[in-house]
Amino acid sequence: MMKMKTCFIHPGELRVTTGGSALLETHLGSCVGVCMFDRRARVGGLAHILLPKGSKEKEALFPARYASTAIPLLLKEMARFGASRENIVAEIAGGGLMLTNQKVSVEFNIGRRNLDMVREILAQEKIPVINKVIGGNLGRVISFDPGSGKTEIRYTGVKPVRGSPPVKLQKIDPNKFKTKIENLKPIPDNARRVISMIEFSSEYSLENLENYVWKDQAICVNVLRICNSFQPGFRHKVQNMSNAASLLGLDTLRHIVIVASSCKLYDESLKGYSTEKGNLSKHSICCAMVSRLIARRKSIGDPGVFFTAGLLHDIGKVILDQYAFENFNLVMDRVINEAKTFLEAENEILGCDHTQIGGIVAMEWGLPQALVEAISFHHKPEEALKNTEVVSVVHIANKICSMFGAGSGASALVDPPHEYAMSTVDLRAEDVEAIIEQLPDIIKNW
Repeated sequence: MMKMKTCFIHPGELRVTTGGSALLETHLGSCVGVCMFDRRARVGGLAHILLPKGSKEKEALFPARYASTAIPLLLKEMARFGASRENIVAEIAGGGLMLTNQKVSVEFNIGRRNLDMVREILAQEKIPVINKVIGGNLGRVISFDPGSGKTEIRYTGVKPVRGSPPVKLQKIDPNKFKTKIENLKPIPDNARRVISMIEFSSEYSLENLENYVWKDQAICVNVLRICNSFQPGFRHKVQNMSNAASLLGLDTLRHIVIVASSCKLYDESLKGYSTEKGNLSKHSICCAMVSRLIARRKSIGDPGVFFTAGLLHDIGKVILDQYAFENFNLVMDRVINEAKTFLEAENEILGCDHTQIGGIVAMEWGLPQALVEAISFHHKPEEALKNTEVVSVVHIANKICSMFGAGSGASALVDPPHEYAMSTVDLRAEDVEAIIEQLPDIIKNW
């Protein structure tokens, strides 16, 4: 029997199919996934909703992004494929409570607002909801078979079962990781040099970038590949650095060079963190882009520094994962059943966490202090020493990307953003929504 192909629905998109032509799947955080199905016509669809509603102009341009317009559009598309409204039922999932805590306005609780609007529109359209897996603070994956109407909703990562037999744990000494660093090949020496040269020196130029890129065939290929995917509307393919600089601008090109240089870092799957191959790369690039957006929107510092800090914030996971995967269920057990943060559970089970290990690696590599602090304190921004704005922005960007299940794995959505970070950069509800509206394009282009 031939395996059914899977069609991934990106944030702010919807898809309708008939019969068993494709399995529809999406990853959810504070977003809400709405599945609709007409059993008689065997027509089904899935919408990945970003926000409750938008301006008239934005709803007209991007109707699938908003609950207020996505649900009517999904019904219209299903009718075009032969569905009858009276036979349609719905299932909903998501609406994780990520951007909220007791001292933050309800306006930041985007998951709850999404759910309220989805339920309101479904009631208006008289579509019964037969199943819902909503709220909470863990990410979800929803898989929907329009041929049978069957929906599978699972948590991001493995939800452990209580009552497992006790395991003798061997704590990890963070200092011993220094001896392991020389064996790691995530960022070659010349890549580390270019990160410092590009972000922390005024001496870099297009000629310097060209000389660097052409030294490494793999980096060269990655630069050209990313350039051509960054602006798919170009009439001609980007074939060299000069061409890329003229089309994209030197500022954008330098970010692409850094991403291309870091590809090896995030190339593999992480067993312990339940991240599939390429997902950590997606999450890190998303975090980099959102960090730059926040810096530009709030006019704080050099956006390029924020970009690089967001890109490298999770390097500790790559190393710690080699030792964490055997005890990972124990970590998640404490997160889910004992209301621990992911960092608390890592420390209790492993004796250290990925931010500590990442900070050690960053210092051994000689990375600038702003990057070291972003890596070390992106989960505890209140402990940052000097670069408080950089750390706070990366902390918030990490949370926003996790809202959309952007490759963050099982550690997504387990704790809210820190009030200190929100106040440090004066992040407001309108800022968050403006960034969220740009995420679909960020995720697609990268």
